[in-house]
Amino acid sequence: MLIFGVCLLAFNGCQDITDLNIDPNNPTAIPAENLVTQAQYELAERMWGRNYNAEWTMLVVQQWSQNEYAEDSRYVVDGNSFDGMWQDVYANMLQELKTAGDLVSANSGLAAGVKANQLAIINILEACAYSLLADGFGDIPYSQALNADEYPSPGYDNQQAIYTGLIEKLRNAVSSIDTGSASFASGDIIYAGDAASWKAFGNSMLLRLAMRMSNVDQAAATSVLSGISGDFIGGNYQNALFRFDANPDIANPLYVDAAINGRDDFCVSDVLVNALVERNDPRLTAYAAQTNTGEYIGMPPGLTDAEAFALKPTTSRPAAGVREATAPAVFIDYAEVQFLLAEAYERGLLSGDAEAAYNAGVTASMEYWGFDDSAGAITDYLAANPYDSGNWKAVLGMQKWLAYYMNGPQAWAEWRRLGEPQLAVPAAADIPTIPVRLPYPISEQTRNESALNAVTSDPGNLTTRLWWDMD
Repeated sequence: MLIFGVCLLAFNGCQDITDLNIDPNNPTAIPAENLVTQAQYELAERMWGRNYNAEWTMLVVQQWSQNEYAEDSRYVVDGNSFDGMWQDVYANMLQELKTAGDLVSANSGLAAGVKANQLAIINILEACAYSLLADGFGDIPYSQALNADEYPSPGYDNQQAIYTGLIEKLRNAVSSIDTGSASFASGDIIYAGDAASWKAFGNSMLLRLAMRMSNVDQAAATSVLSGISGDFIGGNYQNALFRFDANPDIANPLYVDAAINGRDDFCVSDVLVNALVERNDPRLTAYAAQTNTGEYIGMPPGLTDAEAFALKPTTSRPAAGVREATAPAVFIDYAEVQFLLAEAYERGLLSGDAEAAYNAGVTASMEYWGFDDSAGAITDYLAANPYDSGNWKAVLGMQKWLAYYMNGPQAWAEWRRLGEPQLAVPAAADIPTIPVRLPYPISEQTRNESALNAVTSDPGNLTTRLWWDMD
């Protein structure tokens, strides 16, 4: 996997592999920027790919439905289902980021500002990777992770301790960024080395973590928010996106799944289609494809295999654009920031205009998906779907859910935290509630059993809420 990171097909200006061998008998170390490129790609691929996104989180939040092999939509998963995700995050991307950090720290040729910025970028990416795991599994190895010599069987940290650690990591990263200095001259696919944008990204991640813990520890959330210095992501121009490439080897994984592998397993759900139609939402045309009869018809979630297959010919697939080769993965964007700020204002954690932030979030999502207000479409939509302070949780929850289309991991996290929109358990589901956590991977159950047993006696549990999911 690291060799692929070295090459990555010269992605965004990464060095050609032949440049690495200054002495044919003594190859130099892999450059830190190549490892950062690889880690960014792997994190985006895991967030946006089939296993965790299309075949789990987007099904759980009922944005998509399976039209055959529908076990996942009925919550039939076990310790094998997300083992690859767990191992990839720990053994590949986090290890690559750790190695990149060691290389940067040891590089005496870097100017102080450049070094600080490079390390800050690495730490922000590490926080993204750890939060992906913690928001799925709950307790995970954190303080003892990536140190096999000292901790061959790393212990698990509880979720509160992990969040405390991630907030500290992000705070330190943001405060160390020198916006007057460069960072990575190549290899940064997200922001092309722009330090100011990385600072906004780090602050926006702090906002996300603070709001995620606001149900269970409002005082800590307030402390995080009051300590943020600098700007959040300021518009769609600054969205933290990983832009995949047209080359199939590094294309959008959902493009590879559909166009290269020929998979046709997914339809948009009737829950999503109905919500868009009820609101006269123009994003319907960007989210879903018409059927052969020119209609938008969603498939109910969680059907039996036979029921799903029977409806497959007459229900809408996802729109072609969402699975284009270069369609980007979203780490965090302006719409999310505005919705989070609206909630922070509503809860009294920050001072501001919740309605204005809500309007900005809806507008940002519309514009991201290709709609403008030249003919008053967005203005009309907001007039028909206004902010309601007395029912803010339902209003924000629905608009977040709509805006998070294709970003299943964040849609699932926010649905668990807010409980909106209200979703029904499919009649054919394997368990009586919608899952709120992932089963622990089989590799941990077999190789790190004692540490795992210290935090759970039921590694396949899907129904016990995470620490922050305590509304």
